[in-house]
Amino acid sequence: MPLAVRDVRSEPRWKNVPSVDVCRFTSMLSVPLVSRDEVIGVMNVQTVEPRDFDRTEIDFLQTIANQVAGIIEKGRLQRESERKLREVSALFEVSNVLTSTLDLDEVLALIVDRLVRVYPGSAGAIYLRERDDVRERARSGDIGKSLPPAARRAMAETRPIVEGDHVALPLLAGDRLLGAVALRVPAGIELADEEVAFVGALANQAALAIDKASLYALERKTTESLRELERARSDFVAVVTHDLRTPLSVIRGHLEMLAERNGTSKHPISEATSQVERLDQLVDRILAGVRSDRPELSLRRTRFDLRATVTAALREVAPMARRHKLTGPRAGQAVFVRGDRRRTAEVVAGLVHNATKYAPQGTRITVKIERADDRAIVRVQDQGRGVPPNERSRIFEPYARGAGNDEVPGSGIGLFASRRVVEGQGGDIWVEASPDGGGAVFAFTVPLARATADPALR
Repeated sequence: MPLAVRDVRSEPRWKNVPSVDVCRFTSMLSVPLVSRDEVIGVMNVQTVEPRDFDRTEIDFLQTIANQVAGIIEKGRLQRESERKLREVSALFEVSNVLTSTLDLDEVLALIVDRLVRVYPGSAGAIYLRERDDVRERARSGDIGKSLPPAARRAMAETRPIVEGDHVALPLLAGDRLLGAVALRVPAGIELADEEVAFVGALANQAALAIDKASLYALERKTTESLRELERARSDFVAVVTHDLRTPLSVIRGHLEMLAERNGTSKHPISEATSQVERLDQLVDRILAGVRSDRPELSLRRTRFDLRATVTAALREVAPMARRHKLTGPRAGQAVFVRGDRRRTAEVVAGLVHNATKYAPQGTRITVKIERADDRAIVRVQDQGRGVPPNERSRIFEPYARGAGNDEVPGSGIGLFASRRVVEGQGGDIWVEASPDGGGAVFAFTVPLARATADPALR
């Protein structure tokens, strides 16, 4: 509250301050400088001649004091805002670097640089544990002799160390102690809780950078190991396919000799020979795949008659489906599509083969063709156990097999291979329930060679 004194020399609460007060002054009016309900200073008015200060003068001086207190508070808030802006900018820059580089030394140097920029005239360093020793990995400014011991103490006690003009915090990644970050500020700067929290935030960024760099190094090592395994796998497949080619060549030779001797019975043997040739082509594709760093599906797109292709494919697989009633699409006009004719035939054969494994012997397997606006649809319907709705979304994934099918031989790769071919041609493949109430319908599409509005054909 304001205090007015007529003669300060008779006032016991008055104390002469050398170099500030003047002995010739007699009367004095003092009003407090108040900011946020806290007295931050005082404003005095003194006179040489004794006098009394009235209420108007007291209120006037208090008004001036309030203005001065507001100016002081504004300056303090501005300095604090500038400091906080430097802190936020530092954290933002460090975060950006963490997402753009895996160079640990670059990140640690940036963290220390941004740390000391927040407090001009300060110095800082980052220390990392390496085996049984502690090594300085980044520094900015003259750290003096107090920072290294403070950093070691922060690591030993795993807690912040704040003493005098320096602060040190441990770098922790979970429960793992990685090192410490230390900061020395100029004299006169008080390290409050906010400053310690900011240093802690940068310490967390440093720990994140160290952990990220460690994970990256581990990932590189793992990747190299996987590459070695992939090279070994490729070598193994190459050897197996090379060895497979030799007996295939021998089988083909014997079949050709038998065909020449049988004369009029040549046709069945020629069918067997064509299957051996298909195996030979499969070996070529395996070899091409393992020799490539990024094996991709190779498709030869041409315009072909889907009806004729499906009919020929069913004729080839007829011996395999001899224990079922295999019915193909009825005769009709050509359905011209664009895709890989041979691969499309393999998809049809694969779906029929799949049906023979899961449908009881003696049941019917029906293959139909439909023509829609811009695509042709092939459906392979069986009378087996069907595919439950909860399994239909994953049945085309690699190595996926339906529940309860362990007694049926298979690797779970056939439907995935069919999906690759169909989608590679720009089509879709799916499974649905049989309209007859039993079994499954596997369907896939092939883009039409030209747009058509003809009615659906079956």
